[in-house]
Amino acid sequence: MARTLWLVGMMGAGKSAVGKRLAQRLGRAFIDTDALVEDVAGKSVAAIFADEGEPSFRALERAAIERVAGRPAIVALGGGAIAQPGAVARLAASGTIVYLRARPETLLARIGDARGRPLLAGLDTAGRLARMRELLRARAAQYARSARVVDVDEGDIDAVADRVLQVLGDAAEQQGRAMRAVQVPLGDRSYAIRIGVDILDQAGAAIAESSGARRAVVVTVPEVGRRYGARLERSLRGAGIQSRRVVVADGERSKSLRVVARLYEEMLDFDADRGTAVVALGGGVVGDLAGFLAATFLRGVPFVQVPTTMLAMADASVGGKVAVDLPRGKNLVGAFHQPRLVWMDVATLRSLPRRQRANGLVEVIKHGVIRDGALFARFERDIERVLDLETDPTLDVLERSCQIKAEVVAQDEREADLRMILNFGHTLAHAIETLLGFRKLLHGEAVAIGMVFAARRSEALGLAPTGVADRIESLLQRAGLPTEPPDLPRRAYLDALRVDKKRRDEQVRFIAVRELGKAEIVSLTPAEILPRGGPGTRRR
Repeated sequence: MARTLWLVGMMGAGKSAVGKRLAQRLGRAFIDTDALVEDVAGKSVAAIFADEGEPSFRALERAAIERVAGRPAIVALGGGAIAQPGAVARLAASGTIVYLRARPETLLARIGDARGRPLLAGLDTAGRLARMRELLRARAAQYARSARVVDVDEGDIDAVADRVLQVLGDAAEQQGRAMRAVQVPLGDRSYAIRIGVDILDQAGAAIAESSGARRAVVVTVPEVGRRYGARLERSLRGAGIQSRRVVVADGERSKSLRVVARLYEEMLDFDADRGTAVVALGGGVVGDLAGFLAATFLRGVPFVQVPTTMLAMADASVGGKVAVDLPRGKNLVGAFHQPRLVWMDVATLRSLPRRQRANGLVEVIKHGVIRDGALFARFERDIERVLDLETDPTLDVLERSCQIKAEVVAQDEREADLRMILNFGHTLAHAIETLLGFRKLLHGEAVAIGMVFAARRSEALGLAPTGVADRIESLLQRAGLPTEPPDLPRRAYLDALRVDKKRRDEQVRFIAVRELGKAEIVSLTPAEILPRGGPGTRRR
């Protein structure tokens, strides 16, 4: 455990005492930021408050935190440090936050007469209790974003230290569980992607902070709602957000105008207004559907993505493309509506069968093919470890995948040019899905077929060197994915290609690969994309 261990909590929680004991056990340095501030100022915290005011103290406290951030130490913070703007993000970026939680009565009993406690000065017993409760309410959202929570109402210092070590678990594992952060830079519509393990219980505070909402409609499907709905809703309540769960049927058929119309009624029944957030809890279908709802209800309300499938984490939850289907094609009615936050808890992937994990990894592999040859090579080395959800390689490839998509979206938010490369493999995939009625193959499986097809067409057109398609196909087959198109009439394929949303006049903007890590857009007719005798086509 090489990163900083931050102990946060209210005055009286025992941060210093527990921190010293943890430092002894782990052979680490112990640092108290209040003591650092007093050393710099040459006077006590109480005197700083009295002589210079709280703003001066907070400035000294921020400087102290910057001095120790990232050091392999146990650091006890003052009770109000975590509530300062940007503090949680800074602490989480450099270490692990553990919240020592206690009831107000416990805290006051330990503090005693509150001498040396500027925020309680001059108050009687009842006043101190009221003030303590007020401070707890004000800081609840920030404390809720801690990586771990340990209750300290009962037990001595050693017992509390034992609990902290227990929740931290193995040091190496804990370091791998550090939350990853990716920013999507879109000016005043910029937002954060957070990736971690077992972080669903912290989502509520982040949703409250990013959206400003105090009410939320959670859109999910039955199985995901049963597994994770209550946890997310508890987290929302803890952050002061009233929520309502709306369940839709699983599968692509829920992405319809008919289902959206029902969701509008659900929003109205909840008395939703423009400050009500829509939270997508589930896979790509839920994200597309809930995002379209958020984009169109009252001309747009805050939207948050909480993806629970690899496919949604790798692709659908990032970038703001939301849509529903029409009978003649996929995603033909849609909008661009960026989320306020994307919150990825990799632990939710554990409940998925291996087929679903592979289905989602296709989009991450695609990002390596079109933008980062090193990421593709990482998959050639570690594909089995990622499918097994080993923490470090899984977080690594998801973080890099999100960085790639964020870079592309920032340059071309509305898919005028560059962003179209993200559709690599999707031209044939969408045709396959439409022709099969969105049955038999999962979306990622169709994209896997489409990627191999697109790579082989790239080679045949002289755009890519021989061997690129074989490497892509070999990797996808190691993941257990299909790579051959269904045997369907060529005319049916051509008809499906003609309603591709990337079509311009008689040509489709087809994504070709130049080499692993580089793609480009070429305009081709459907017949040029799928020549006679092409793979998977019958003569008709």
